[in-house]
Amino acid sequence: MTNTNPVHRYPTITPHLAVDDPAAALDFYERAFGARELVRLALPDGTIAHAEMLVGDALVTLGKAIPEYHLVAPSPDQPVHVSITWFTDDADAVYARAMEAGATAVTSVADQFHGDRVGSVRCPFGHRWIIATHLEDVPYDEQQRRLTEMMTKPAS
Repeated sequence: MTNTNPVHRYPTITPHLAVDDPAAALDFYERAFGARELVRLALPDGTIAHAEMLVGDALVTLGKAIPEYHLVAPSPDQPVHVSITWFTDDADAVYARAMEAGATAVTSVADQFHGDRVGSVRCPFGHRWIIATHLEDVPYDEQQRRLTEMMTKPAS
């Protein structure tokens, strides 16, 4: 289902990534995630002020970090406040491609109690991407049971 704002071309929620080097970020996202660049607006010095790309069927915007506007890029070696979750047909392949393109592993791809196969990476620009493939529909009560079982199992 596409949920778009009838007044504008953007979905009602569109993530924006602040990065220190937008051109390098666009190149990485194309190599790692198969992102397709849609828009690139440059400042007079050639720096990308705003860009738009499709990752899967999701619109993501990005641009140069502008600290004076309180828009800063995350530090790749510090915890993040937000993650981007991308559901794809093959989490293992996307994860491997992201690693080849220069991402850093956060968690390996593995089947999860909630019915998805999930792994996560940090891109070279500090953003955390959760890469997932849906495997099975799991009712919430069964998710709760599985989570409780997983959290109460003795460590092996």
